[in-house]
Amino acid sequence: MNRPTPSAMFAGLGVSFAAGFLLAWYVFSSTPPQAGSAAGAGQAATASTGPARLDAFPAIWSSSPSEHLSPAKKQSVDEIWAEAKSAPNSFQANTDAQDKLRAAAQADPKALRALVQRFEAERDPAARAMLKAVLSGLPSAEVIALSSRLAVSGSAAQRQEGFAMLKQLSQNSPDVRNLIKQALASEQSPAVLGEALAALTPTVVAAPEAQAIVDQLNELSRHQDPSVRSQSILQLAQWDKTGGAEGRINSSLSDPSVEVRQAAVTAIAESGSRSEDTKTALLQVLRNAGESAQVKDGALYALQRFSLSKAEHDLYLQARAQVDRQSHE
Repeated sequence: MNRPTPSAMFAGLGVSFAAGFLLAWYVFSSTPPQAGSAAGAGQAATASTGPARLDAFPAIWSSSPSEHLSPAKKQSVDEIWAEAKSAPNSFQANTDAQDKLRAAAQADPKALRALVQRFEAERDPAARAMLKAVLSGLPSAEVIALSSRLAVSGSAAQRQEGFAMLKQLSQNSPDVRNLIKQALASEQSPAVLGEALAALTPTVVAAPEAQAIVDQLNELSRHQDPSVRSQSILQLAQWDKTGGAEGRINSSLSDPSVEVRQAAVTAIAESGSRSEDTKTALLQVLRNAGESAQVKDGALYALQRFSLSKAEHDLYLQARAQVDRQSHE
């Protein structure tokens, strides 16, 4: 029996490939007849009998699926807002709508202005809170101007909103700092004072300005409202560079409010103080049987950088075991 030679096998394969390619070309280049049209039928007959043309080959290899899809329509601020308003969940919980509104405002200055105008006109508390959350993530000139206007409003609620937005925007400009200093000097609402204190961003300023701010904070650390006192203590630790506020912070460890005492141990930990007076005040916190576990835990953390005697170390270990036990109860 004669076996085909390798050259004959390859020749046969070449013929098969050519025949298959010509058949595919012939099928794709044929134009289907138009139903009910004699001209269409004639054209179809011509296409079926005539030679295949390269330019009639469908562009199935070069076309992209995206060329045949319509681009997604961009939603306007009004459309996004209408969706959020009709959603079953609340405005505050609708984070998807917030993300869409923020993206629209970042991409289009007109959309940003529309959001600012909508916020100024909005009266629904939940809707206003959502808009505030959106705008607070956009540190633009328009939003800073809006926040500053609110901070000097005749309405305490709006002043609170303004300082809350400035806090989120983390503005460290002299103009914003002056707004905050004016509020610290004259504001009567504890809620507004708390937001103004929280918006005070620590930074490097000239010594006279720094000292003026420290003096204001020192005075507010004696305010009747515990939230104002606690915020003032936390800020004192960050603004005081001379150690002059150490005594005031240490004395806050015996404040009637647990919120203020917690702020004091946090301020001491942040200040890095290593003085004997501070160590004595922290050890006194551990000896206080009525002190909360949270405040004691903060005192234990701050004491880690101090050198302790054997008796002080024994007290430290005893308090550590007590706090750990309470945390597991």
